[in-house]
Amino acid sequence: MKLRKADLTRGDYETFKRMHLQFRYAELNAAQELERKAVIKNYEDYYEYAQKEWIYFAVKDGEEVGYVVLTAYEDMTVKLEEVYIRKDCQRKGHGKKFVKKIVEFLKENGMKKVEVFSATMATDYFWAECRFRSVRGSEMFEYVI
Repeated sequence: MKLRKADLTRGDYETFKRMHLQFRYAELNAAQELERKAVIKNYEDYYEYAQKEWIYFAVKDGEEVGYVVLTAYEDMTVKLEEVYIRKDCQRKGHGKKFVKKIVEFLKENGMKKVEVFSATMATDYFWAECRFRSVRGSEMFEYVI
């Protein structure tokens, strides 16, 4: 698994869009998913968003299989806004490998803490498996680097 920074090209927008429109929150019952509204609806939204946030693709065997949207703060904390792995790559360990690569990348770049909002019990479990810890029992999880 490798990370690749998303470019501001229409090609990367199309790659991002295919996955962004498929984003769902998993429930513990794998048959159930919670929908969310797409944040980025067109290339102009993507172009504007990608200038403010960091967007990286998960690349496996030369193919983009997921993405992450990161927001960095002055205190060297980074919030994972969205983390997505394609459905055909889920439940195979790719998500955990992707998160590990993200944390390694952030550590190499001097970041001190990673935060993420966990939307469901299934994502709570996923973040705990990735060694993130709930902040005071809330839906916010953190990883101190």
